[in-house]
Amino acid sequence: MKLLFSCIALGLLQGLTAFLPVSSSGHLVMLQGLLGFKENPVAFDLLLHLATLGAVFLYFRKDLWRLTLSLFPPYSERVEERRLVGWILIATVLTAAIGLGLKHQVEVLFSTPKWVAGALLYTGLLLFVGDWVESGRVRSEDAGPWRSLMVGLFQGVAVFPGVSRSGSTVVAGILTGMSREEAGRFSFLLAVPAILGAAVLEAPHISSIPSKLFVPYLAGMVVAFVVGYAAIAVFLKAIKTRSLKWFGLYCWAVALAGFFLF
Repeated sequence: MKLLFSCIALGLLQGLTAFLPVSSSGHLVMLQGLLGFKENPVAFDLLLHLATLGAVFLYFRKDLWRLTLSLFPPYSERVEERRLVGWILIATVLTAAIGLGLKHQVEVLFSTPKWVAGALLYTGLLLFVGDWVESGRVRSEDAGPWRSLMVGLFQGVAVFPGVSRSGSTVVAGILTGMSREEAGRFSFLLAVPAILGAAVLEAPHISSIPSKLFVPYLAGMVVAFVVGYAAIAVFLKAIKTRSLKWFGLYCWAVALAGFFLF
């Protein structure tokens, strides 16, 4: 029963923080430490991320469908959608290069809560900057190579636990002249290859999950999916209304709690 409760609590936390700019990885590290969760945590983290990826597929299903169709000859006239696929690919390649290069260092930091607390301070500062900078007018389809590389760079830095991927990519988009809405859209579309790539790299951990963990892990995934879907809508609204600073204050509060607790 304790394991089931822990998985549901972690699923709830993942759903709430996966798309809100507060770093789901940092929160999971801290809560796992508090709960003493040691049942294959790397595999469970990955499953929770896949569950929230399902929420992205559902929320942005129309965008993703149009982007997929644009890659096939019968729909070759969809130039803008195909161009957007190219910008996502450029950002993803840079993120992957950074992630692979820092893989060992990042894995070590997942067991270092104080590092996570420090990274949350950085995330909070980033969100204040995002609220302060004026929104541009550039659409995702017109991002271009240099904006894509900048967003990919910020997303690459977010492989460190405690650094928010969604917050980093949205702020990078705003800093390079994208509108707030388009920065949010580009960020969520970027989540698809980023999470799928991580799933491929960590696939061996999933294959080693014992059958006794199936039910509690599944419960956590269902909770993460449902809550994550709702969190997407909340974050997109926060971007439009320039409310990122409140998430920044929250990150700082959690960081201070982390320094005291660990």
